[in-house]
Amino acid sequence: MNSTHQLVAAWTVLLAGCWACGETKTVTVELDTSAVPELREWGEQAKALVEEWYPRIVNLIPTKGFEPPTEVKITLRKSDRGIADTAGAHIRVSSGWIEKHPEDIGLVFHELVHVIQNYGPTRQGWLVEGIADYLRWAIYEAKPLSWFALPNRPDGYRQGYQVTAGFLLWLESDRAPGIVNKLNTALRNKNYSEELFESQTGLNLDALWAAYQQERRQPTD
Repeated sequence: MNSTHQLVAAWTVLLAGCWACGETKTVTVELDTSAVPELREWGEQAKALVEEWYPRIVNLIPTKGFEPPTEVKITLRKSDRGIADTAGAHIRVSSGWIEKHPEDIGLVFHELVHVIQNYGPTRQGWLVEGIADYLRWAIYEAKPLSWFALPNRPDGYRQGYQVTAGFLLWLESDRAPGIVNKLNTALRNKNYSEELFESQTGLNLDALWAAYQQERRQPTD
């Protein structure tokens, strides 16, 4: 079993434990496909994904005293621009992207993470997107570490999305298990600092990234 599958298995045990400890969180989902009724079936799949994964994501990134929105709206907008975005608890997906990539239902998972993160304004966009993509690609899609892009730049972790997600997967699997939710809680509580990485690993961000790059580039047997 590779490190990614071990991590997913560990998360599964954690989720089971969380559900056993209290009431499962539920969500009300409103679906609007009025602008593109021909995409209603895709919209229903998106709604089902939100209903299934909402309580799981809540348990994956909990913060004491924090309650995420419990009402989510999904709108499929008629547009060829962009892919999707989230404002508050409103997920909007462009029809053009769905028509070209109908299999990409996972994009809704990424946007649902943003609803549950509920950080408010922050300058740490790279980390916000990195956490969302970590949960999508490492947990929901169960991609191995080798799948994630690895740029050469010395501060590549700031690229966000899949690049940062791979970095977080490496940290979770080896250097600092549990760091994703520590970062999540810090962002929610408005007290995030890069020193959190050093306190959890003994290395600052740049040194951690260099170690990650070096390890990823080592030949495998």
